[in-house]
Amino acid sequence: MEEVQTPAFVLRSRDFGESDRILVLLTAGLGKVSAIAKGARRSRRRFAGGALEPFQELEVRLDRKPHFSLAFLHESRVLGSNQVLAADLDAFAWASYLTELTEVMTADRDPCPDLYALYRDVMGRLGREAPEPVAHHFVLGLLDRSGWAPDFGACGICDEPVTDRSRPILDSRGSGVVCARHEAEAAGVDPDDPGFRPSRRVIDPELMAYVRTALQCVPPAGEPAVGRLATALLERLVDLHLTKPLRSRSFLRSVSAEARETR
Repeated sequence: MEEVQTPAFVLRSRDFGESDRILVLLTAGLGKVSAIAKGARRSRRRFAGGALEPFQELEVRLDRKPHFSLAFLHESRVLGSNQVLAADLDAFAWASYLTELTEVMTADRDPCPDLYALYRDVMGRLGREAPEPVAHHFVLGLLDRSGWAPDFGACGICDEPVTDRSRPILDSRGSGVVCARHEAEAAGVDPDDPGFRPSRRVIDPELMAYVRTALQCVPPAGEPAVGRLATALLERLVDLHLTKPLRSRSFLRSVSAEARETR
């Protein structure tokens, strides 16, 4: 048995039995780890102060057995609390979505210190900055670290640089974008025919510039319409790699819709 002490975030938790809890942790040293916390719902000493709650950085001590899928979580303490999320419903909804997305797109027990650092940075920004640009940067970073980094600079079919004339659309294979003309040619249609309509929305120059910036850093908050289009684009891109819908997405959509109505 190997004992490890490492910073961590809770990605998901559920009650088990009369007093235990099973958790999925994103750790700095081990990557994503599933663990059981024996007596967690009764112990006020080993798991005090909300030390098994999401969005806050923890210090955990756990044991791993080579042939067991679950590690044993012995204790946890809060290193940094992100209580500001509790006061901002929009930021809370984004944090919930990004956390669920991290869980489903991250391999088990694959050390990923750069992803941990990115997640930690984003959780610290949400509630203090405009949430959409922060979230967009994180989603693109998560895709990159999962091996699915999109290429917004060149067509995924002909490899030519993407320009306004390319009328770029999302590549259904998830590689990034392709020139709309390839879809027209496959259907036997003249790409310059005014009646030709690509099956997916053409990414306009303003949106393309935004997502290219988001690949590198948190972009400045721009027009709300661009932010909404970027959210929809990244949702479609993420869905190409998922096998089931995310429960947190409907919550995020309802919160975002309500926020737009109150502006």
